[in-house]
Amino acid sequence: MKKIKIIFLTAGLLSSSTSFAQFENFLRGGIDDANLLFNNYMTPFLKGMGYGFNNGWYNTAKPHQTLGFDVTFSLNAAIVPVADQSFIFNNADYNNTRLLGGATSATLPTLMGGPTTESLENYVDQQLIDPNLPPGEIIVGNYPAPDGIGNDIKAFTFNQLAVPSPIIQAGIGIIKGTEIKVRWMPAINRQDFSFKYFGIGGMHSISQWIPVLKDLPFLDISGFIGYTTISAEYAIPANTALPGTNQRATFDVNTITYQLVASAHVAVITGYIGLGMDNYKTNFKMLGSYEIYPNVLTLTDPINLEARGEGGFRTTLGLRLKLAIITLHADYTIREYNTLTAGLGFSFR
Repeated sequence: MKKIKIIFLTAGLLSSSTSFAQFENFLRGGIDDANLLFNNYMTPFLKGMGYGFNNGWYNTAKPHQTLGFDVTFSLNAAIVPVADQSFIFNNADYNNTRLLGGATSATLPTLMGGPTTESLENYVDQQLIDPNLPPGEIIVGNYPAPDGIGNDIKAFTFNQLAVPSPIIQAGIGIIKGTEIKVRWMPAINRQDFSFKYFGIGGMHSISQWIPVLKDLPFLDISGFIGYTTISAEYAIPANTALPGTNQRATFDVNTITYQLVASAHVAVITGYIGLGMDNYKTNFKMLGSYEIYPNVLTLTDPINLEARGEGGFRTTLGLRLKLAIITLHADYTIREYNTLTAGLGFSFR
């Protein structure tokens, strides 16, 4: 069975041990149960993506000179708080889904958590399956509760249980202390998978317009705004758990950040700080039709999850080392999901 890695790979994750077949098992409890279970399981990942892609835009407040440019590779790791690494599953919160084995509640991992030994089962009124049967429930399936993948990705997130987001970015100076930054990767369009990734940002020197500051060559203050959008779609293989038509999963990220950035340099070392606001919206959907009980119950476009953050305050502290044209940088951003960033770049003028 194919693994549910296609969406997460685009975001810097390697893979999940959870297959789409297992995700489709969630649907056997109906739309309400499936959306609640998906929401509890997926939300920390969606939030981490929103925070991660708002990072890694700069490592100095000094824009390039006209036609000066850089190419930078960064990795962000949005650290998932302990409270978001698991959730409490209560049988009473669900209509047709419960823990296997008789327990009424248990702690289950989110996608960004660890492993679990718990299992779930789905049940329905047997009259839904056959109206001629007397009232009563019938078990229609059981399956292991999904593990988290947090421990599997620590090697790629500075040994933190975090959501990774890789960045490839270029910046070019234009005029009057203004720099344009672009994030881009070639679009992928295949029969079973499509992917688009683009971002654009702008930095403008404020200190050049302030008489006292413009005469301090070691200090720079700039305003910055950056926008990133990512979209991916995956055609779910036909041999998964549930029959149906046009089954696919989509994943979208849209982020925007506004910041005031200051930096000071001594020789090859630059220290920088950023203060500002983050907005993001991430969305995960399962689309198409899914025959839960053939000729009895079919769900259409059953999953639509969204995580949104508006106006979240952020503070970034970082250091950059510049050796000739090579730059190395690392910073830490304080907010709901604190974020580590590290990167390598090549900078001219």
